[in-house]
Amino acid sequence: MNENVSFNLIDEPWILVRDTEGEMREVSLMELFEQAPRIRRLANDLPTQDFAILRVLLAILQRSISPTLDDDDDPAEVWGRLWAAPELPIAAIREYLDKWHGRFDLFDEEKPFMQVAGLRTERNEISSITKIIADIPDGDALFSLRVGKGAESLTYSEAARWLVHVQAFDTSGIKSGTVGDPRVKGGKSYPIGTGWSGNLGGLYFEGATLFETILLNFIVRGTEDDELFSEGDLPSWERTAEDGNSSGRCPTGRADLYTWQSRRARLAFEDDKVVGVVLTNGDKLDSKNMQQYEPMTAWRRSQAQEKKLKAPLVYLPRTHQSDRALWRGLDSLFDRGSWQEGSSALRADLNNWLSYLVGNDGGCRLDRKNLLKIHAVGLEYGTQNSVVTNLVSDGLELSAFMLSEEGESLVNLAKECAASTSDAIFVLGDLAANLCIASGGSGADEINGARQRSRTQAFFEIDSPFRLWFAGLGERSDVEIERDRWRRLAYSIIRRNAAELLNDAGPSSAVGSLARVGPSGKNTWMTASRAEAIFNAALRKILPAEEDDKAKKGVC
Repeated sequence: MNENVSFNLIDEPWILVRDTEGEMREVSLMELFEQAPRIRRLANDLPTQDFAILRVLLAILQRSISPTLDDDDDPAEVWGRLWAAPELPIAAIREYLDKWHGRFDLFDEEKPFMQVAGLRTERNEISSITKIIADIPDGDALFSLRVGKGAESLTYSEAARWLVHVQAFDTSGIKSGTVGDPRVKGGKSYPIGTGWSGNLGGLYFEGATLFETILLNFIVRGTEDDELFSEGDLPSWERTAEDGNSSGRCPTGRADLYTWQSRRARLAFEDDKVVGVVLTNGDKLDSKNMQQYEPMTAWRRSQAQEKKLKAPLVYLPRTHQSDRALWRGLDSLFDRGSWQEGSSALRADLNNWLSYLVGNDGGCRLDRKNLLKIHAVGLEYGTQNSVVTNLVSDGLELSAFMLSEEGESLVNLAKECAASTSDAIFVLGDLAANLCIASGGSGADEINGARQRSRTQAFFEIDSPFRLWFAGLGERSDVEIERDRWRRLAYSIIRRNAAELLNDAGPSSAVGSLARVGPSGKNTWMTASRAEAIFNAALRKILPAEEDDKAKKGVC
């Protein structure tokens, strides 16, 4: 490091935000905290950058207010005071950042931010800066907007954002072997997995301003319900500078995990630009049964891992699917019964915390009329997690009432409607497949292609209406009225798609064709009219009209 070069993240602008006037700008850490009520949201290079930087902000806030709390303070009361204030606790944050000011310098000679001073390989190689830029696919740079000189160097602010991101989301695979690391073999550091956040199906809540967003994701208690923050829960910049070796330790709490050093890194700079990086493996952390520490993901029980490890319970983070909208996975987000040990799934602890704040036990400190947005963020990896294949970023607006016990009936309604809508769209896909058969289609690829295209189109058309309907559910909503309202809307959209498929089927489909269909695999003559009759019967069963429901229940 060079003593003449300094870029301190507390003072220098590096975080991209969009303010409440709609303007994009860069702010320093201190500016961000001071201006949080006037900032709309984080707006960095990738949604995963926003997620990683938000976790850094949460760690700073936790360590800033920890000295101001007593053991007998009630967590909900502490959170309520923060929420009711016109701004974040700036005096405490400034005092904390002043104390650790030197640790936030990107180029400090002894303890550079999220790096290891003097980190080097045996031959002093410096890797391309693209090693930490996630939006440049390996071997596929033609599909990135960052080309030419933009892929050769970074400004200090860009480098800071990507440094935080690489610690959270770096790919797995072989890394540079560095001097002093006993894990190095033949000059290489072999895979330990992705960065910690790369294991997660990341979830966070967004409010009307960044002030609200920070507090909505700020859990004011330790890893146990009856305790406040542990003084031993330290973020990376408060720890002793790590060398090239993995410490092999477990996290001490959320602040530690939010800033977990999955990699050892050192930025190389030249002429006011960062032009390269030394990047190797850092602290390895197994994702099994980490639900006590990690609140920003849902969890799934893995019977395969239980059998392999001969363990009674093993939970793994529940990751997102890039081809599946967030509203289609409401079970993992809002199932109030899924925090019992032994459940097949555990919802995110962040969701539990907000449910507590909305409820009577938490003093209803979060108004149930508040409109929130839950974000799903993550990366999909391929080839043994060594490359990024997809970015997952989705959001769903909802009333805070939906997080309360009283909102459970509406949550169950939404899950029911999401499931029945998906079932109806799958039936629509079967109609498309049968029409393809009726028109003489015989190849599996041709038939499955028709099925998949129709389902994709229907999910696309129904996506926005479902989100609007879901966001409108609240304290005054009636379950039966809302169920009927959604069924009618979904039915009309799917029927319109079915009509278009029938119109496009062509004259030959009326005559039909012989094919093997159904579970029995018997030969049958499929025509357009037969395909339509099968579809209509199935759709009516999945999305019955109000009068059909009343008939089933014996209501006059």
